[in-house]
Amino acid sequence: MLRKDFYLLGFLWLLVLIIFLPLFYNHYIFMDEALQIWGYNSIPGYYILIDEGRWLTEVLQKWLFKFTDTVRDVTLLRLVSLFGWMLCLPIWYAVIKRQVGKVSAYEYLPFFFCVYLVTSLPFIVSVQWATCMQFFIADTAALLSGAVALNGIRCQNRKFKVQVPAALVSMALGVISLFFYQGAFACFLIPFLLYFINQANSNKDATLIAGLVLYFVINGVWFVLYKLSFSFIFTDIPVDPRNTLYIHPWEKFKFFMARPLERSFRFTLLTHEDSIISKYYYPVMLGVLVVLAIVRFGRQQGIKYLAAVGFIFILSYLPALLIRESFASNRTLMALNLCVFVVCFEMAIWYIGNKRVLQIAGIAMICFFAICARYNFQYVFLKPIVDETAALKSYFKHHFNSGIQTIHFIRPSEDFMAEKYGVNRSMDEFGVSSSCWDWVPDPISRQFIYEATGDRKEAARVVVKQWASKAAYLKAGEALNSSVLLVDVPAIINRQ
Repeated sequence: MLRKDFYLLGFLWLLVLIIFLPLFYNHYIFMDEALQIWGYNSIPGYYILIDEGRWLTEVLQKWLFKFTDTVRDVTLLRLVSLFGWMLCLPIWYAVIKRQVGKVSAYEYLPFFFCVYLVTSLPFIVSVQWATCMQFFIADTAALLSGAVALNGIRCQNRKFKVQVPAALVSMALGVISLFFYQGAFACFLIPFLLYFINQANSNKDATLIAGLVLYFVINGVWFVLYKLSFSFIFTDIPVDPRNTLYIHPWEKFKFFMARPLERSFRFTLLTHEDSIISKYYYPVMLGVLVVLAIVRFGRQQGIKYLAAVGFIFILSYLPALLIRESFASNRTLMALNLCVFVVCFEMAIWYIGNKRVLQIAGIAMICFFAICARYNFQYVFLKPIVDETAALKSYFKHHFNSGIQTIHFIRPSEDFMAEKYGVNRSMDEFGVSSSCWDWVPDPISRQFIYEATGDRKEAARVVVKQWASKAAYLKAGEALNSSVLLVDVPAIINRQ
């Protein structure tokens, strides 16, 4: 790489630190983190991710959470993710540069690709949520798997062959990625997408086909290993039924077009699922991309281009399309988001052409992405969760005593935080309360009791009952006496 590239990487590192600066001095507990900090440190044999096929993530996080004792300590795990990503950024930059470096028009594509990467919603989720801290390993391993595979493919006369050493290294990296997080492996496709849209490359069709064959083979190898692991290693652990194959192509295609792809075209803009932007901006953007492709390549080649790119888009979200659950969380969208950005950015470069206009547009894009990322992290996610954590921790500290036998926990609604703070909610990751989910009240109550008393046995003996609302609690007619502590989360937060 040239000196200029190191300057650009320095800017990227600085941008990451600016966006996530509040992470260093704010402390909170978010959703599954409560399960992990309590479970790994208090329940023998506890696991949370093995049954979902994320064995390597389980090993890593179980080890790291053993170093945590309080909510404050979880910040260190998030910093592992932050600095892990910063170490991986040069790899991403170098891989992208290798694919497009021969075309002068793509000179700054690696830089803008990385700008979008570090400001995207999936990236923010992987840093703000310790449960997703493995993404920097999983995504980078997948990208390297694709890059190694692409480098090992030889094409001639529309035929291809793959060098065995490259295939084996690619497969090893791919399996590692899949055992960290299945959705991350789709980053394997990014080098092949870049090769396909690169104006200077030849044998695009054969190379892309070879890459897709390897993509399916590596997924197949992982799936076999995943199934075998429950027969020979994790024999006492049942497989999570959410990972059962669910082959309904038309149903999943409609879901893909309506949610995941729509959200990828919003880039860093976080809006409500049913907003005007979601309803009208997406079809306009999709229509514009189709028209631009046909005008640029001609009707026949344009349709071929759109078919290939569209197929890659679908494959970049494939793991989530093969299970029953249809939940387009931001953490599952990393590969799809990056693929959509690459296609749109490359198309814009080709059409604009004028260097001065590109410079102005590039600066505007950096500012927009950076402002959105800082706002999404600090105001949509961080402030509500920090306030909730502080309120609940203080409440348990001042109201729990050794005479308490039972916790009556009233959860806030899923939209409570979004309405209170005037922000847009996005799935279960932004603008939501940690305690609104039914698996959180039990471990979060025990963790706060432990931090208030310093006694894990005291926290473990308490019975935690929960209700979805105040109305549901009153309807249940539970007795409230001196041995019961009522934790009405909406009321506690509203008193702040």
